[in-house]
Amino acid sequence: VLTDNFIILSFEDHNQLCFIQFTKTMDSPDVNKRLEKLSCLDSKISYVDILGPEGRRMKRHLAINCMQDLVICWWSATSDGAWPWSPISCQRNRANLLLLGCAHGKLEVLSYVRTEWEPLDARFSSLQPQQVLTVERSVSAAKEPMADSCVYKCVRGRIQCAAVTRIPLRARAISCCRDVTEDKLVLGCEDSSVVLYEAYSQVTLLAQAELLPAVVTYHPSGAVLVVGSSQGELQLFDTALSPIKIQLLAQDYSPEATLQFSKHCDVPTSLIQIQWAAAPGAFPSPDSMDIHDLLLVRFDKGPLGVLHFKLGVFTRGQLGLVEIIHQYIRYDEIQEAINVLSTMNWNTMGQQCFICLSAICNHLLKQKLTPAREAQLEASLGTFYAPTRPLLDRTVLEYRDPISRYARRFFHHLLRYQRFEKAFLLAVDIGARDLFMDIHYLALDKGELALAEVAKRKANDIDAESITTGI
Repeated sequence: VLTDNFIILSFEDHNQLCFIQFTKTMDSPDVNKRLEKLSCLDSKISYVDILGPEGRRMKRHLAINCMQDLVICWWSATSDGAWPWSPISCQRNRANLLLLGCAHGKLEVLSYVRTEWEPLDARFSSLQPQQVLTVERSVSAAKEPMADSCVYKCVRGRIQCAAVTRIPLRARAISCCRDVTEDKLVLGCEDSSVVLYEAYSQVTLLAQAELLPAVVTYHPSGAVLVVGSSQGELQLFDTALSPIKIQLLAQDYSPEATLQFSKHCDVPTSLIQIQWAAAPGAFPSPDSMDIHDLLLVRFDKGPLGVLHFKLGVFTRGQLGLVEIIHQYIRYDEIQEAINVLSTMNWNTMGQQCFICLSAICNHLLKQKLTPAREAQLEASLGTFYAPTRPLLDRTVLEYRDPISRYARRFFHHLLRYQRFEKAFLLAVDIGARDLFMDIHYLALDKGELALAEVAKRKANDIDAESITTGI
């Protein structure tokens, strides 16, 4: 763990943490003045004994919360071996998740717990600094692989598990990451499958990667994720798990499913980390001009590298949800655009959702109506009228009128192609008298007398109801 004020180091071969506090801090707002050697900063070094099995070499992971007052240290829970019978000793020695306090220039162990299953990842929530989020490899009663998404709460110096969500998998998870909202969890599995679990709607998506997903990271915008294999291959997916092709910058346009480092440079060791260059926990604003187009790649024992994504003029260098959807529309990949729109939250990103829905509907309403395009128009409008998550009243009030105009355009598009039945059902949903009269007159013109009569009756019913209610 590295901050402006201190460094915390863990060791693989003994149960200690090293706490290095800088008595001279790097507080200058001028970035150039902050590029100093750490040795130039006055430091105070101390060591803290921690729990854990003695005499074993293991990787101890560290994470710190956004307030920088709490730290966790965690490690593998496997291969415990035999323990002497002693309830107190057993609980202490078998713990694999420690909570430490960091205040007044010192580090101290506050609490400890043993995770129920083998932890794959543990980190503090960027939204709730008193919560720890873990992903643990579990199995079902039928011995099927699962992943447990757990929430641990830190209250008065104690850490305890508060909630567990069990996610069924086809194979054992080997990597994971969360998006910046912490609503979506991505799991890479041993069978090369990639699983995306959305907590709010409790929906699970599945895709098959072209590689073994040993590492995975979400873009700060939440629009795309990158998975990588230990052999140095990368593959991109959007947030609906549709694969996105990639290529190195070149004269010829020849995108491929994966980018293989071995084709371009000598990488004798395994890829162990990929990470976007962005402040941790930074929430992208729709109006933000921040560009996150640098991806750090780290190989075991070197080298380090950075991939610079050239995102083009049309997207203004951005790699957000709106930009991805506009690119899909540009290449007439409408189903992929709708899939991304379906993952977006109208309550928290209403303006972005409306921009995307408008772009999709405008594109489709210019095309000849086919069964496929009809279904796509229904699906795109359905993200507002039949959302997977309930809309807040303020969201409905803000976007009801502008979206109803697209519903009306869809209605007249259906009438133009004499899709009377679907147009009638849409008119029922909209509940407007003039739409039923449009059906009535067109049905009369086409000799559909029964339909014309039903539409006229429905229009009169709406008239009578409006008189009764005074609307």
